[in-house]
Amino acid sequence: MGLEYTDEKWATRIDNVRIQILEEEIAYYEQLIGPEDCGHIHTTIRFLKERIKHLAGGPREWPFT
Repeated sequence: MGLEYTDEKWATRIDNVRIQILEEEIAYYEQLIGPEDCGHIHTTIRFLKERIKHLAGGPREWPFT
C-alpha cells in the first residue's frame, strides 16, 4: 500500500520524511486540546506516536504489518 521501495536507503529516507510530517501533525493536534471533549484528539496523537515508533524500526504489529 502506498509508496513501496526496494532500495533500503531510499525507503529509510522516505520513512524519515514521514516521521517528520507526523511529528508536525502531533504538535498541531496538541495545540487543539481543550479542557474537555478532546478524547478523539488524544486518541489520534497516541496512534500517530505508535506509527512513528513503527517507522523508526519498531515492531511490525497490527495495524502496521
